Amino acid sequence: MKIALIHATTTALKPIETAFQTVAPNIELLHFMDTGLLALMEKRGKLTPEIIRRFSALVNIAYDSDVSCIQLTCSAFNDITAILQPLYSVKLFRSDEAMLDEALRYTSIGLVSTVKETPIALQNYLLNKNPECMIESLVDPGIIHLLSQGKRKEHDDRVKKDGGTIGWKDRSDFAFTI
Repeated sequence: MKIALIHATTTALKPIETAFQTVAPNIELLHFMDTGLLALMEKRGKLTPEIIRRFSALVNIAYDSDVSCIQLTCSAFNDITAILQPLYSVKLFRSDEAMLDEALRYTSIGLVSTVKETPIALQNYLLNKNPECMIESLVDPGIIHLLSQGKRKEHDDRVKKDGGTIGWKDRSDFAFTI
């Protein structure tokens, strides 16, 4: 089985490869990347026709590579799956789909994000599935860039600190997602 992975940042490569090697080592991974997408999303603040066209080019190449499915690896772009899915016979997976489906078991959901556009995509998905869910979001933009500087521990520590500042982890009715 071949799975295409669509990346907007090089920092996604190692963690997703490690996850696949651990859970499904026999799957062949094909990587497709446009490292300019994240900066463009941060500049524009939302999905634009330009971003959709660039993303579509990656999905077209992936699709033409005879893959079983296509997995996005950056949550900020996940709303694009609803736009592009009708064009392809293979499933386009959001990077956060399983996590968000699990979070929907709770009445309140907390989101910690390192890209300011990510909560929009996550909230769209959650509210589409359950318009009654309560969502609190905390964004610490700029933390994502610590990863590209090789400062993973500092990145992870700041995300944990941000999540802890609201006390989400102490609530039994609250799903806490990063």
